[in-house]
Amino acid sequence: MENLTSLKLRKITFIILAGCLAAIFFSSFNLIIAKSRDVKRRVDIKVLAKALDLYYDKYGYYPASDDDHRGWDLTYEEGEIRFLDILRQEGFIDKIVADPINNVTFLYRYQKYPAGSFGCDQSFYILQILNFELSTNDIGRGICPEMDWGKDAPNGYTIQAFD
Repeated sequence: MENLTSLKLRKITFIILAGCLAAIFFSSFNLIIAKSRDVKRRVDIKVLAKALDLYYDKYGYYPASDDDHRGWDLTYEEGEIRFLDILRQEGFIDKIVADPINNVTFLYRYQKYPAGSFGCDQSFYILQILNFELSTNDIGRGICPEMDWGKDAPNGYTIQAFD
Protein backbone atom coordinates (compact mmCIF):
# COMPACT_ATOMS: atom_id res chain seq x y z
CA MET A 1 0.00 0.00 0.00
CA GLU A 2 2.81 2.42 0.88
CA ASN A 3 4.63 1.58 -2.37
CA LEU A 4 1.50 2.41 -4.43
CA THR A 5 1.10 5.77 -2.66
CA SER A 6 4.79 6.50 -3.07
CA LEU A 7 4.60 5.65 -6.78
CA LYS A 8 1.59 7.95 -7.28
CA LEU A 9 3.36 10.74 -5.43
CA ARG A 10 6.45 10.33 -7.64
CA LYS A 11 4.27 10.44 -10.78
CA ILE A 12 2.55 13.62 -9.62
CA THR A 13 5.91 15.18 -8.71
CA PHE A 14 7.33 14.23 -12.11
CA ILE A 15 4.32 15.71 -13.93
CA ILE A 16 4.54 18.95 -11.95
CA LEU A 17 8.30 19.17 -12.50
CA ALA A 18 7.92 18.46 -16.24
CA GLY A 19 5.22 21.14 -16.47
CA CYS A 20 7.43 23.70 -14.69
CA LEU A 21 10.37 22.91 -16.94
CA ALA A 22 8.19 23.19 -20.04
CA ALA A 23 6.86 26.57 -18.85
CA ILE A 24 10.40 27.82 -18.24
CA PHE A 25 11.56 26.54 -21.63
CA PHE A 26 8.70 28.13 -23.56
CA SER A 27 8.93 31.46 -21.75
CA SER A 28 12.70 31.55 -22.37
CA PHE A 29 12.17 30.49 -25.97
CA ASN A 30 9.61 33.29 -26.52
CA LEU A 31 12.02 35.78 -24.98
CA ILE A 32 14.82 34.61 -27.29
CA ILE A 33 12.55 34.89 -30.34
CA ALA A 34 11.40 38.40 -29.33
CA LYS A 35 15.01 39.46 -28.79
CA SER A 36 16.05 38.12 -32.20
CA ARG A 37 13.20 40.04 -33.89
CA ASP A 38 14.29 43.21 -32.08
CA VAL A 39 17.88 42.69 -33.28
CA LYS A 40 16.57 42.30 -36.86
CA ARG A 41 14.64 45.56 -36.44
CA ARG A 42 17.82 47.40 -35.44
CA VAL A 43 19.72 45.95 -38.41
CA ASP A 44 16.87 46.83 -40.80
CA ILE A 45 16.66 50.45 -39.65
CA LYS A 46 20.41 50.87 -40.19
CA VAL A 47 20.13 49.35 -43.67
CA LEU A 48 17.26 51.71 -44.53
CA ALA A 49 19.07 54.76 -43.15
CA LYS A 50 22.18 53.87 -45.18
CA ALA A 51 20.06 53.38 -48.32
CA LEU A 52 18.42 56.77 -47.74
CA ASP A 53 21.87 58.36 -47.36
CA LEU A 54 23.01 56.76 -50.64
CA TYR A 55 19.88 58.12 -52.33
CA TYR A 56 20.68 61.55 -50.91
CA ASP A 57 24.29 61.33 -52.13
CA LYS A 58 23.04 60.60 -55.65
CA TYR A 59 20.17 63.14 -55.86
CA GLY A 60 20.86 65.77 -53.18
CA TYR A 61 17.55 65.20 -51.39
CA TYR A 62 15.66 62.39 -49.69
CA PRO A 63 12.72 60.64 -51.41
CA ALA A 64 9.21 61.93 -50.89
CA SER A 65 6.63 59.98 -48.91
CA ASP A 66 2.99 59.32 -49.82
CA ASP A 67 0.04 61.18 -48.43
CA ASP A 68 -1.56 57.96 -47.17
CA HIS A 69 -1.75 57.42 -43.41
CA ARG A 70 -1.25 61.13 -42.58
CA GLY A 71 1.82 61.24 -44.82
CA TRP A 72 3.56 58.13 -43.52
CA ASP A 73 4.81 55.32 -45.72
CA LEU A 74 4.03 52.23 -43.64
CA THR A 75 5.71 48.87 -44.24
CA TYR A 76 2.62 46.81 -43.49
CA GLU A 77 0.65 48.36 -46.34
CA GLU A 78 -0.38 46.19 -49.25
CA GLY A 79 1.07 47.17 -52.61
CA GLU A 80 3.45 50.06 -53.17
CA ILE A 81 5.39 51.51 -50.27
CA ARG A 82 6.77 54.59 -51.92
CA PHE A 83 10.14 55.08 -50.24
CA LEU A 84 10.96 51.36 -50.15
CA ASP A 85 10.01 50.90 -53.80
CA ILE A 86 12.15 53.90 -54.77
CA LEU A 87 15.15 52.58 -52.81
CA ARG A 88 14.73 49.12 -54.36
CA GLN A 89 14.28 50.43 -57.91
CA GLU A 90 17.41 52.57 -57.50
CA GLY A 91 19.36 49.52 -56.28
CA PHE A 92 20.02 50.84 -52.76
CA ILE A 93 18.23 47.83 -51.22
CA ASP A 94 17.78 44.47 -52.92
CA LYS A 95 14.39 43.59 -51.41
CA ILE A 96 11.58 45.26 -49.55
CA VAL A 97 12.52 45.55 -45.88
CA ALA A 98 9.74 45.03 -43.34
CA ASP A 99 9.30 44.42 -39.64
CA PRO A 100 9.45 40.69 -38.73
CA ILE A 101 5.83 40.85 -37.49
CA ASN A 102 4.74 43.71 -39.80
CA ASN A 103 1.28 44.70 -38.63
CA VAL A 104 -0.41 47.82 -37.24
CA THR A 105 1.63 47.62 -34.01
CA PHE A 106 5.00 46.42 -35.31
CA LEU A 107 6.09 48.28 -38.44
CA TYR A 108 8.60 50.68 -39.94
CA ARG A 109 7.47 54.04 -41.17
CA TYR A 110 8.95 56.92 -43.12
CA GLN A 111 7.87 60.48 -43.78
CA LYS A 112 9.55 63.37 -45.58
CA TYR A 113 8.70 66.85 -44.23
CA PRO A 114 9.21 70.23 -45.92
CA ALA A 115 11.24 73.02 -44.32
CA GLY A 116 9.31 74.80 -41.60
CA SER A 117 7.53 71.67 -40.38
CA PHE A 118 7.33 71.50 -36.60
CA GLY A 119 9.68 74.50 -36.37
CA CYS A 120 12.61 72.84 -38.20
CA ASP A 121 14.27 75.22 -40.67
CA GLN A 122 15.32 72.55 -43.20
CA SER A 123 13.38 69.76 -44.86
CA PHE A 124 13.95 66.40 -43.17
CA TYR A 125 12.79 62.82 -42.92
CA ILE A 126 11.73 60.71 -39.99
CA LEU A 127 12.34 56.96 -40.15
CA GLN A 128 10.95 54.92 -37.28
CA ILE A 129 10.63 51.47 -35.85
CA LEU A 130 7.23 51.96 -34.25
CA ASN A 131 7.71 49.33 -31.51
CA PHE A 132 10.15 46.84 -30.13
CA GLU A 133 8.83 43.75 -28.39
CA LEU A 134 11.13 44.19 -25.40
CA SER A 135 11.54 47.45 -23.50
CA THR A 136 14.35 49.70 -24.67
CA ASN A 137 15.95 52.94 -23.58
CA ASP A 138 17.77 53.41 -26.90
CA ILE A 139 15.06 55.22 -28.86
CA GLY A 140 17.25 57.09 -31.32
CA ARG A 141 16.85 60.77 -31.98
CA GLY A 142 14.46 63.04 -33.79
CA ILE A 143 13.65 66.50 -32.50
CA CYS A 144 12.26 69.71 -33.94
CA PRO A 145 11.45 72.76 -31.80
CA GLU A 146 7.77 71.78 -31.81
CA MET A 147 8.04 67.97 -31.84
CA ASP A 148 9.99 65.23 -30.07
CA TRP A 149 9.66 62.25 -32.39
CA GLY A 150 10.91 59.86 -29.71
CA LYS A 151 7.73 60.56 -27.75
CA ASP A 152 5.76 59.57 -30.86
CA ALA A 153 7.29 56.05 -30.68
CA PRO A 154 8.32 55.66 -27.00
CA ASN A 155 9.29 51.97 -27.31
CA GLY A 156 10.59 52.30 -30.84
CA TYR A 157 13.55 53.90 -32.57
CA THR A 158 13.72 57.18 -34.50
CA ILE A 159 16.18 58.47 -37.06
CA GLN A 160 15.95 62.03 -38.36
CA ALA A 161 18.06 63.45 -41.17
CA PHE A 162 17.96 66.90 -42.75
CA ASP A 163 18.29 67.79 -46.43
